[in-house]
Amino acid sequence: MVMVETTSPDRTRVILWVVVLALTLLAPVRLAGQDSLRTQEPEDTLPVQEPEGTVLVQEPEDTVFVPVGPPKPEIYVAELSVFDGRHYLGPLQKVTDGTSSYDSQPTFTPDGQSLLYTAEYGYGERVQTEIHRYYLSSRRDTRITRTGESEYSPAPVLGDRAFSAIRVEADSTRRLWRFTMQGMDGEALFRNLDAVAHHAWGNESTVLLYVLGDPATVRIADLTTGQTEVVAQGVGRSLNKIPNRNAWSFVERLSPSQAWISEINIGTREIRRLIPAVLGGQSHAWTPEGVLLMTSGSRIYQWDSEVDEDWRLVADLGDRLMTVSGIAVSPDGSKIAFVADPIPDVEP
Repeated sequence: MVMVETTSPDRTRVILWVVVLALTLLAPVRLAGQDSLRTQEPEDTLPVQEPEGTVLVQEPEDTVFVPVGPPKPEIYVAELSVFDGRHYLGPLQKVTDGTSSYDSQPTFTPDGQSLLYTAEYGYGERVQTEIHRYYLSSRRDTRITRTGESEYSPAPVLGDRAFSAIRVEADSTRRLWRFTMQGMDGEALFRNLDAVAHHAWGNESTVLLYVLGDPATVRIADLTTGQTEVVAQGVGRSLNKIPNRNAWSFVERLSPSQAWISEINIGTREIRRLIPAVLGGQSHAWTPEGVLLMTSGSRIYQWDSEVDEDWRLVADLGDRLMTVSGIAVSPDGSKIAFVADPIPDVEP
């Protein structure tokens, strides 16, 4: 349809409507449109599906199919409050999704605003670990290291805008490395030690190392001199700097059924036993006020040396069907992070 408008000399408006019928032209267009609507999959056609239990992980240059087996460990964070001397956990916030990777070893950055943790990647039959950073306020996760080797057990370097981690090198040796917070400028520390598995900084130049062996040992290493000294053996992997004290803590194992939380004085190297470890406990952490937290199974316990004669229960996550390990407390004591392993179903 076309409308033409014109005006006569006496300014009398004349409206001329010209209708153009073009059925012979419109009919093919309609038919073409109808044909396009019919271009559909048959009703009995099913979408192509990946094999059950396969998840497509979309990461730049890391896009792989990761088979999903039994539920894997996940990292959670919660508010940590205290009332009448007892600590309480707030609602749990999931940091990672363990259905597609192994996530572990959370530790807070010095400002308490983010977490460093270890994440596992799969490249076909090859598996390696890298360091990630999770920002608590924005819930943004970013991969820090991107190397051909595995890095794990991250820890902020005291007095420096850097972190350290254990790197499993091509020949399977394990050394302590230092990186910028962007994962750049990697530098090996204490090259003479090739079986380092965990560590905890005491100050800017001194670090406590857990070294694999038979038996495993705890060693104090000095960056300024490059020297290391064995101070204990037959120990657990959990190492921590004790807040406001010139000392570290570690799990000293006297027998398969008996262990203590012990401390090492950074200056004198003196070892002192603090309290028997919770039965079956391994991971422990300190609040800024000096209250010791320890995990065992699905439970988290606390011990305050000034008021407690024994351990007190903080939380039991058994109703969430999870066991707890890899515990960490933020520098201001307001948050707690931990690794939760799903309790497997037990068939009758």
